[in-house]
Amino acid sequence: MNIVAIDTSTDWCGISLFIDGKCKELIEKYIPKKHSENLPLFFESLINKSDLKKNRLDAIAVSIGPGSFTGLRIGLGFSKGLAYALNKPIVPVQTLDVIGNHPDVLYNNFLVLLYSHRNIVFKQKFLNKKSEGRPEACKFDEINLNNNIVQYGCNNLLGSRLYKEIHPSAEVVGELALRNFDLWKIDKPYSLTSNYISPFEIG
Repeated sequence: MNIVAIDTSTDWCGISLFIDGKCKELIEKYIPKKHSENLPLFFESLINKSDLKKNRLDAIAVSIGPGSFTGLRIGLGFSKGLAYALNKPIVPVQTLDVIGNHPDVLYNNFLVLLYSHRNIVFKQKFLNKKSEGRPEACKFDEINLNNNIVQYGCNNLLGSRLYKEIHPSAEVVGELALRNFDLWKIDKPYSLTSNYISPFEIG
């Protein structure tokens, strides 16, 4: 299966290309507030390097949040444009699942935290390496720091406490999309929206 996978949920902008189920190309850069101008360029570069015709793509996978409001809109908007133009399905992937399934995560039971704003974070519990329930937004001081924690963007809140920091990767987006393709794919993603969780109601 051939898919393009996109993540724009944080200050990182990433896109990967899977051909026959294997990641062949990956572009990831830390470019705060520059996703909109760079994502199309990354896509064209990725396709040109591979010599894969766009119409040979089987689907577009995209991280749908939670995360940066603007970044998520850009990633999903670009993905929808590709899906409409190529008449392909979209596979939406939760951002905290992307972090929790990174190969650098060595825990079985842990929390994933993703910074939102001020003292607000998004959180997701993982048991036996699988996400449990829905991602939530909460105040940082409600987090039990005795848990195993994997996080992105929370260093200022954590202070001197050191926890593994992992940014969402477009390669992991693609891996999860392939693994859950039949369950997650949306053939007509006209009304698909990002998972913002409305954290501003908390802070």
